[in-house]
Amino acid sequence: MLVLFLLIAVTLLGLAALRGTIMEERMSAHMFDRSLAFQAAESALRIAEQKVQEAAVAGRSIGVDCSSTGVTCAGTPSGLGAASHGDCAANASGCWIRVGATSSYSEQTGGAPQYYIEYMGNVEVRDENAGAERGASANQGGATQSTYRRAIYRISARSHDPRGSRAVVALQATMELRSTSGDTVNPRHTRTSWRELLLD
Repeated sequence: MLVLFLLIAVTLLGLAALRGTIMEERMSAHMFDRSLAFQAAESALRIAEQKVQEAAVAGRSIGVDCSSTGVTCAGTPSGLGAASHGDCAANASGCWIRVGATSSYSEQTGGAPQYYIEYMGNVEVRDENAGAERGASANQGGATQSTYRRAIYRISARSHDPRGSRAVVALQATMELRSTSGDTVNPRHTRTSWRELLLD
């Protein structure tokens, strides 16, 4: 009888250890899956930033225009946690653009990364560094400080179409595209803010 009890106890301990091991493997797999999804979303952000810069150089508009009178764009873009709309107009509201089927993350994360661009408007900014660059003598002479135009874009990106059971990561960044009268060919861009979005 004692041997039977010992056998049952050892069996229960073995099952508990096995269950813990399986749980740890699942947690590790989920963390790895989410890490891949994070990298995919970040790659989509960078590609979208490049698209914005290319559009500025070409003189084209890009993204949903949130600067127009009467237009309200929510902080979280439309359809963040919903399936893709298929082939839609690039600047249409709610249209998530696929990076491409050739993306290195397409097979790893369950689909191609996607991005959503919103144009928030332009502001004129005085160049505070211009005086220092000209030197103190120029400032004392009353030289006029230069200004530059700053276009603001809000870019959202997600690792893939949220259908399925794979981990989905959504990121959002605010991008400043700066151009001056002598720098229209290659405008500089800066990522001014970044955050992770919660899915619907």
